[in-house]
Amino acid sequence: MNTWRSRLATGLVFWLAMALHENLMSNVQNTDGGMLLFHGSAAIFDLLLIYLVPVFLSGQLASDMEALCIASIAANFVGWIAYVAYAPPIYYDTFMWGLAYVQWARLFIMGGNDANYHGLYMVRRNS
Repeated sequence: MNTWRSRLATGLVFWLAMALHENLMSNVQNTDGGMLLFHGSAAIFDLLLIYLVPVFLSGQLASDMEALCIASIAANFVGWIAYVAYAPPIYYDTFMWGLAYVQWARLFIMGGNDANYHGLYMVRRNS
């Protein structure tokens, strides 16, 4: 069972990964090589998150979070291709922020069993 503590720990790991990537890539130049480094390192961070998710989560929640990380890896590849093709960055940026919100929402959506843990009766489905 995925407790609120494991969900919170996973959320913290995801937030730290985003913050670390932002700080490491803040001085990358806006060139083809620089953007390859940016998108490639983002994909590597997502790959590391795929390996860290099972440490904290289990079951369908872990599978969903891993699938969302795979979607992010694919989106970073497409984002670099779009950069090289001179596409406006608004599409990539909007998609990646939307994907991040979906990850956060999926992480904190409680199932029927999870809502009963430690007396937390929130978002409980009808049985």
